[in-house]
Amino acid sequence: MNKKTETQVSDGQSSDYLLELGNRLKEVREGKDMNVMSLCFTTDLSVGTISNIERGKNASYVTLYKILSALKISAQQILPRDDHEVIPIDAETTSGDIEKYQELIRAYGKVAEPLKSLIGTMDRLSRNENDSEPNAAEAPADPREPALIELGDRIRDIRLARKLTVADLALASKNNASVIQLLEVGFRNPSVEFLKRIAAALQVEMADLFPGLPGQHESFNALRVLGLYSCLQSAREQISLFQMHFNAFEKINKASIN
Repeated sequence: MNKKTETQVSDGQSSDYLLELGNRLKEVREGKDMNVMSLCFTTDLSVGTISNIERGKNASYVTLYKILSALKISAQQILPRDDHEVIPIDAETTSGDIEKYQELIRAYGKVAEPLKSLIGTMDRLSRNENDSEPNAAEAPADPREPALIELGDRIRDIRLARKLTVADLALASKNNASVIQLLEVGFRNPSVEFLKRIAAALQVEMADLFPGLPGQHESFNALRVLGLYSCLQSAREQISLFQMHFNAFEKINKASIN
């Protein structure tokens, strides 16, 4: 992602929230005896990007994440106080839940190596087919920023814990459902103002939407377990379909050989 793209999320307006954010960022930077050029060098952001944020302009999530990481501070230290209602999330796991998760892990352990071998064989055969085509292109690398993947996972985990659908979150945050879907899979780099609406809709602290930085609540570890378990459960139909196709493939292939 180039520097110009990262800074083009502002509409030219500065809310009180963004002005306070900019002032806090400047105070922290100066408190660490860093000038703007030093921060630019560390974050690979332009002088204009950082200066605009310190003047209260909107910024992208990735841009702010880079700055917080470079300053080695938590989101709580830099973000202004939330002006929306915040409700604690119940992310407790019972002994029954833990036993259920362990049973699933044990079951996966029995098929992990054969499954890995199968996927490896499919990848090799696919590469061989592509090699036979002179103009075949290599598979593109994942274009998503790691920080956006973590953000999407965190938003989805919280949404599920709140028992909200994608449509519910879209309505509460005044967005389209397709935008929320892209956000949750890491293909959307939201602005600070956009993310503020998401935090308000989820009734969580804005700082809770910065996973990977210091100061994260331990409850989010349990929330990640619940979110991943939900992902695995939602994949059951695809796994069943995959198995059905393989069974049919094996049966028809045997018949054609005989």
